[in-house]
Amino acid sequence: MSLSLVIAPPSRLKPWLATAWRYGLSASGPVATSGAHFLASLLFVRNLSAASFGLFSFVLVIVPFAMSMTASLLVIPVTRSLTQSPEQRAAVVASCMKMNALLALATTLAVFLLLLLAHAELLAALLLGLFGGAFTFRWFVRSFAFVEGRAKTAVACDLIYALVLIGGLGLLAWQHKLSLSAGGLCLLLAALASMAPAGRNFFAVQWSALFNGRLGLYANIFRDVTRWSLTGVVLTEMTVNAHAYLVTFISGPGSFAVLALGMLLMRPASLVQSALPDLERPRMTRQIAARDWPGLTRTRQEFAAGLILMLVVTMVLDAGLLGWFPSLVLKKGYAFNSAVIVTLISAVIMAVRALRTPPAVQMQAVGTFRELAVIGTKSSVISLIATLGLLLAFGPIASLCGVLCGEVAILTETRKLMRRWEQKRD
Repeated sequence: MSLSLVIAPPSRLKPWLATAWRYGLSASGPVATSGAHFLASLLFVRNLSAASFGLFSFVLVIVPFAMSMTASLLVIPVTRSLTQSPEQRAAVVASCMKMNALLALATTLAVFLLLLLAHAELLAALLLGLFGGAFTFRWFVRSFAFVEGRAKTAVACDLIYALVLIGGLGLLAWQHKLSLSAGGLCLLLAALASMAPAGRNFFAVQWSALFNGRLGLYANIFRDVTRWSLTGVVLTEMTVNAHAYLVTFISGPGSFAVLALGMLLMRPASLVQSALPDLERPRMTRQIAARDWPGLTRTRQEFAAGLILMLVVTMVLDAGLLGWFPSLVLKKGYAFNSAVIVTLISAVIMAVRALRTPPAVQMQAVGTFRELAVIGTKSSVISLIATLGLLLAFGPIASLCGVLCGEVAILTETRKLMRRWEQKRD
């Protein structure tokens, strides 16, 4: 079953309504997840200390990084296998599913150790570490559903996650028992419950892959494809979130809490930016294979328009919150002016990111992973140097401008790469 059949709008709709239909279905799940994280952050920022809120926000930096690694290491080769024979595709899927389990385990350990280094309590670090592993695993579950053409399954995973998380945290808040550890338990249970729509068949295949999946085959996949996409993800992470790691470990999680306010207010736009590539990458891959250049251009333009629209909606919501209901976001210890400045800088960063994501995803579909890794190297160096310099000279808020410098570098170089490919293609 093709993805287009699952989420295709009625043919009578106008083009712009058809695009809205397609993005509306695919984005409904990420928006629900984003809303749940937004409400969780609101509860945490109002009920926990700045240090605890900073640690929670740090987890919401690490976990999306693991999600991006899942996309680069596993979702990309599974997507590319769509053009292979059924036997070859089955072997690739089994190998990637085996790697999925290993990656989830590695994420659990990494989050746990990083939180301990950031002086989190043992129980909170353990529960949030398990959440990181479970959420990473579920990201492959929902992404695989999109690739397989089961968009409704992917959306259901997100909706269940949001409902369980909001219900659990709401109950804790009502009983005045909200803590970082209790919140970590709610996040973990929500991540586990959200995988139920995948069904027995998926988990039967996943279980079989633990024994039948060949790591040797994945070694070939890594050599030919994913080593470059992984390098690109790691370097992009250094560009995008250098401030999170530097501020947390140099200035402390309490200082990062101020920057986390900007992340909190940009959450709807950021999660959609993370989720839509999994929808558009398979579509672009098929269009490139069919040499449907007008369709490819249209997809890229619709992709960018969808991201910009979500950013505008997010900014309107943020303006309403800060202008009329600042007490919902801020409590004693958070300066209003600092929150506004952080939000504005974060919005500019997200705008640049919305422009550079569609061409980057297109070039991933083309397979130019090595070239994208080179771009990531340049941008990460720029971002690290600028972020560290601004942090040491002017403090945590100024460090965000270093991230902006790296994002502009990615946008500029990616568009150049896309234009060179289009000239050779024509």
